[in-house]
Amino acid sequence: MLGATIVRGGLAAVAALAAAALVTAIPAQGAPAGPAVGGGTVSPSPSPSPSPSPSPSETTTPTPTAPTPTPTPTPAPTTSVPPDDRLLPDLIALPASQLSVQVRSDGNRLRFSSSLGNIGVGPIEVRPNNLMPCPEGQHNSTQVIYRDVNANGRYNWAKDTSFTRHRAGCMIYHPLHHHWHFKASARYELLDPSQDHEVVVAARRKVSFCLRDTDRVPERYGSFGYPEAYGSCTRTSPQGISVGWMDVYQSFLAGQSLTLPKNLADGLYCLRTVVDPINQLVEGNDDNNESVRALRIHGTRVVARPNTLCR
Repeated sequence: MLGATIVRGGLAAVAALAAAALVTAIPAQGAPAGPAVGGGTVSPSPSPSPSPSPSPSETTTPTPTAPTPTPTPTPAPTTSVPPDDRLLPDLIALPASQLSVQVRSDGNRLRFSSSLGNIGVGPIEVRPNNLMPCPEGQHNSTQVIYRDVNANGRYNWAKDTSFTRHRAGCMIYHPLHHHWHFKASARYELLDPSQDHEVVVAARRKVSFCLRDTDRVPERYGSFGYPEAYGSCTRTSPQGISVGWMDVYQSFLAGQSLTLPKNLADGLYCLRTVVDPINQLVEGNDDNNESVRALRIHGTRVVARPNTLCR
């Protein structure tokens, strides 16, 4: 028996066997200790080996030689586009107003006022500069798009000061107004709805504006509460339209007319306004950039009609 062998072997044998049992009983660092011999005392065990062996059925106990249990691997993050934090404007074309026929020796003209509104979550702002080449007499135009720094989904001028830039074509200098105009702000077309394909009676393809806060958008577009931020245009000032505001170009200004064909028949016509017609600006919604005004022309008289007649 093992006990008899220890007695007959003397003190040296006892010391050697106790040391071997102690070494075997120390578990690996970080691993839970299994049944073991400790304190120099031999544990009574039917196993002839001084090293304890876990029972095969104990599948949940880590092996003594293993390091700390292997952690569950963290799944690699999927590649995705980060959320868009840009506070984009949303330009809208309001139906034309202040309709009249101007009698001229070189042909009568239909005169009207038009308005560009902004109902987005950020202002529309453009700045004239020399960062990119433009034809002689023109300046590069940069659109400034503010970022939602405080992540509340709306523009705050004091906090949302970070921005990105987007090239928005060229600006042209208006010699009568003495400032830069944003080129291709709008397009006007007078249509004949009695024709199958709405024949264009008259058109002005590109109208330039000095973008500024003229008046608040009508209440039917929403309530916004932003103060006026873009005043009179100068040769160097940023131009723009604040959220909830519109830039109104009155009927007597240059570009606010269409030359009517001679001997134009009396009848119903549709005046269509399109803002940003060549898509130079980045905005949140491009599907509402068009409006229509129904009107009836009779000689030199023009009367507004329900816009549903032109849809």
